[in-house]
Amino acid sequence: MKWLAYLLLGMIGCPAPAWATSPEARLRAANAALEAAWLAEDAAALRAHYAADAVVMPEHSVARRGGDEIEAYFSGWFTAVDVKGYRRSTDDIRLVGTHAVEIGQFEQRFARQGAKADDYRGKYMAVWAMDGEEPKLVAELWGADAPFDRAMLPEIAPMAGKASASFKNDPSLTAEINARNALIDTLVTERRGAEHASLFLPDAAYLTYYTPTRQGMDQIRDYFVEHEKPGDVSIEALDLGSGKLRVLARDDVVLEEGFYRVAWRAGEANGVVRGKSLNLWKRDGDGEFKLFRQAVNHD
Repeated sequence: MKWLAYLLLGMIGCPAPAWATSPEARLRAANAALEAAWLAEDAAALRAHYAADAVVMPEHSVARRGGDEIEAYFSGWFTAVDVKGYRRSTDDIRLVGTHAVEIGQFEQRFARQGAKADDYRGKYMAVWAMDGEEPKLVAELWGADAPFDRAMLPEIAPMAGKASASFKNDPSLTAEINARNALIDTLVTERRGAEHASLFLPDAAYLTYYTPTRQGMDQIRDYFVEHEKPGDVSIEALDLGSGKLRVLARDDVVLEEGFYRVAWRAGEANGVVRGKSLNLWKRDGDGEFKLFRQAVNHD
């Protein structure tokens, strides 16, 4: 049995192949590498953890797509501030085909030159491709879990000369998602929060702006009933648009890149809010798309 002893000795200290390591362990390692890149203020190292066609949706900034735009965004961040601390913690991981959908929390501490340090805390949704040697992010969105002064965040201009992205989405899926969004438009405009909540699955999670993550139907319904109750605020116009549709499991689970524009009025005050979202649609027992994960922030 000497051959077996030699084989075992040869395996000691060798990294386990991806198929032999749990998804949770692989994502722990990937998140640790992201934390290290943030602390090192290394935009190129961060870029290496994103797929070539990935999209990043930062809070109070426009979406960035592809390696060049993503690296330029992080380079701008590290030029503007000195990162004092960065940490990610996972709340939940769900496997969907060859992808993993993660929601979690982040804490970042940074300072501008000559200014005191600020703390930026919130939650994130990350979608990882798991079929390669290392997990790669294909989509990520983050936002604060409490109101804050947006002037705290550096303004980072998009790359100049980038053409608008176009996508070859499946027409039938596009029609289904558009119908769902049209219904959301009606329910939000008419302030029908409980019906809006019914478009989520019972075990859904909702990551909206300036609040902690809402998990489960009770928390999601309570949020929408309060947030969309008839009263002082009215919605004069709501435009919901889709970017790329990424099919994660046949046509049963679809990741939508969403974009919105809301015109609101409250008495004499009014304004327009623009933002973006990651919407994970999953078919229920009746074959109808419901939201399983949704993350939203403002541009």
